[in-house]
Amino acid sequence: MVSMRKKSSSPYWIILGLVIILMISACSPPDGQGTETPIAAAGQDDSGFDLQLPPGTCPPEGTFYNLYVDHLAVLQFDTGDGETFYLKFENIPQGYFPVYFGPLGIITNDNYSYPIEISYQGTFTHPNDEDCPVQTFEGIWEMQAEISGLCQEGIAYLGVKEEWINPVLHSSCGDPPGIVSETVSAPELEVEFNLSEDFPRDGIKIPEGGLFHATYQYTFLPLGENGIPPLPFPDE
Repeated sequence: MVSMRKKSSSPYWIILGLVIILMISACSPPDGQGTETPIAAAGQDDSGFDLQLPPGTCPPEGTFYNLYVDHLAVLQFDTGDGETFYLKFENIPQGYFPVYFGPLGIITNDNYSYPIEISYQGTFTHPNDEDCPVQTFEGIWEMQAEISGLCQEGIAYLGVKEEWINPVLHSSCGDPPGIVSETVSAPELEVEFNLSEDFPRDGIKIPEGGLFHATYQYTFLPLGENGIPPLPFPDE
């Protein structure tokens, strides 16, 4: 009799490979470039929170923003022989990446690359497998991001390169053998935000109807929103 651990190892590699391939192919790497632009200081309200910027202006050097993440990705299929698969990835609110504005409107998260948590859950049915008729998945992966860009005439242009950290897909029918790569590429997107808007947002949506659908949404807000305290300025 084949053990449960060995039985589940083959589906694991197929599933994980599909997830990574679909997530990478869903988005194109950022290839745009910004240019230098004048910057203008934003005012503050009585509580010290940054106010909405005037149209066409960028925050001054040393300003911190948070890039809030709203991710949902679903992979599902039916093999046609009774086996069905469903796996959902969703970020845990309030996930965000901090960034700061350097000289000449340059935007980066250097020295502030903190991971966020993405939860996953799903099922894989094996009606002909007595040892594991229903295989379930549940856990949390960490995602880090390399963020860089430029602010030009009040528009923040960002390249967001996300990366999974030690992505092991834990299963009720046994975990996979071997060692998974320490980091695996996740979506790479080019997004832009009008900083004069109340809640600048951008992202992409892959509609339902196929094996894979997803929403990768970002909201770009100055520190102080939602009561999040300021971070110390990075060492020169």
